[in-house]
Amino acid sequence: MSDSPLRAVLVDDEPLARDGLAAELARYENVEVVATCASAAEACDAITRLRPELLFLDVEMPEHDGFAVLERLEPEVLPPAVIFVTAYDAHAIRAFEAHALDFVLKPVSRERLRAAVDRAVARVGELRLLAAAALAPETAAAETYLERILVPERGRTLVLAVPELDWVEAETYYVRLHAGAQSRLLRERMSVLDAKLDPAHFFRVHRSAIVNLARVREVRTLSKYEHEAVLEDGTRVRVSRDRRARLEALLRSR
Repeated sequence: MSDSPLRAVLVDDEPLARDGLAAELARYENVEVVATCASAAEACDAITRLRPELLFLDVEMPEHDGFAVLERLEPEVLPPAVIFVTAYDAHAIRAFEAHALDFVLKPVSRERLRAAVDRAVARVGELRLLAAAALAPETAAAETYLERILVPERGRTLVLAVPELDWVEAETYYVRLHAGAQSRLLRERMSVLDAKLDPAHFFRVHRSAIVNLARVREVRTLSKYEHEAVLEDGTRVRVSRDRRARLEALLRSR
């Protein structure tokens, strides 16, 4: 599995550009193009059905642009390697803010495409190895929770140890991971991440916040309906009225 070709989807509304990129990628043994799409709607359908590991995505398209594709996809089906291919360099900053692995300008040279594919192969290879290790019988447990979180960033993947997390904040299509003085955005649903964190150490105090119980230093009542948890660094996190009692019970049992 770790050596199998990366399954790729190409998205571009221009037939010549789409077919040209597909023909060029046919030269690669480590990439298999499983679908080509001419619109955002086609792309979302193909990605959801085929679960590719690599996505080549145009920006300027009719009706919905390439960024809309990423926004419409559920985090669990979003390909781990996204490469924007466009004629407009003005979109570069937004592309990397959307956690793209690379940004390639048209017309695409073979050398530049090779560099982008090599980066994708390296990233997906790392993820495959981590996934295989997580499934190894010797490390399996009755209940397996995250020990580390992989956060794709511009040109790299940050590995964040879960015990370093102070709290997690919901932010539209993402969650923001707070660890010390730093915060990182991860494209994941709050409910999905909550299910992956050990409930002995983390608790969802509000629909938009999860706290590391070891970081909680105080639970305050602001009014009949308002409560908050104060973390060891002074951060104040809103606590739902119906979750305060459970939070205090968990803190007493530690």
